[in-house]
Amino acid sequence: MNKKIIFPIVGAALLSGSLLGFDTPNQFNAYNNVNSNIEQGAKSEQTPMQKAQDKLKELTGNTYTLIQGTTTKDTIHFKREKIKDDIIAYNANGKLETISIKINYEDLNGGKYQTKLKETWEALFPGEEPKYVNISESIYYEGTISSNAMQNKQMYMQENGSIYGVNYAPDEAPASVQKKAAQVFSKLTDGKVKQGAELDRMYVRDGKPNVYQYKYKSITMDVIFSIEEQTLELLQADVYHKDGKGVDNYEEFQKREKEISAKMKKLTLDTLMKNAMKDAKNMLDLDLKGYKGARGTNAWDEDHMTFTKEGAPSVTARFNKDGSFSSFTIDKYNQTIDFSGMTIAGPPNEELKLLID
Repeated sequence: MNKKIIFPIVGAALLSGSLLGFDTPNQFNAYNNVNSNIEQGAKSEQTPMQKAQDKLKELTGNTYTLIQGTTTKDTIHFKREKIKDDIIAYNANGKLETISIKINYEDLNGGKYQTKLKETWEALFPGEEPKYVNISESIYYEGTISSNAMQNKQMYMQENGSIYGVNYAPDEAPASVQKKAAQVFSKLTDGKVKQGAELDRMYVRDGKPNVYQYKYKSITMDVIFSIEEQTLELLQADVYHKDGKGVDNYEEFQKREKEISAKMKKLTLDTLMKNAMKDAKNMLDLDLKGYKGARGTNAWDEDHMTFTKEGAPSVTARFNKDGSFSSFTIDKYNQTIDFSGMTIAGPPNEELKLLID
């Protein structure tokens, strides 16, 4: 099998899990009004719930009883009965927006992925069967993830049945990478911690050098960094200091987040650019001279910046409320390298592990 860059499926992050709860009376009435308008305009058409049931039948081969979830101005949400983690959303016009469901492989009863999934898995991992399947389709993407959690093996499939990613846990990085990792880890912790970072995953991209990612966790800080094998270039550095201060309730959490947001909004672009140049040099030995910086414009990325320069890969970064930077990622080869996904959770006593092609 040819090596492929692995793109994580991001559908679950597109919708808040809080939107999947039961309706309030007003929400229920809103849903009825939306449904009524749809039926009055085209009585011959199916309702969104009927469409969702048919879509699940197409994907899994099974017929499920659906429960209506929260209704917003633009979307109607459903979930399978007794299954709380589903994301099944249709817009007010009855068109699919997002479906993301998890199902045990043994519970599939046909569906458009099962045959190809079984054939490919058997070819890659003879004598094994996938254990879990995460099927995700929306206006943003189409595909499925299957995984054997005990073996930490994972396969990504597109709608047409082609495989675009296969992962499993690496043994170790080459000696040159291990040596570089020790140096980087010591530098990112200011020499206070010189060992303890563990190889977490390996990224394999078609025709490109492998990238190895290391992680470290302690009571006071989390550190993540990624090294390209051939050049030993540092492509990612992320240092998160923990103050040990938690919150007791959601209201307190919201208050703290608003205070942080207010401080971030007061930071000027000039201040952020000046800090970014200093911190990128210290963390990645990266010179941001000549780069243009742009701040995130949405509530979910207001602490992010993107740096671009003609002829150079873009750089994404995250800053703190005081304007200092805690994270940089270099998007090399005109490909966005995602260093935050691609782990699978096994049984409660099994740690998350990273996978390779």
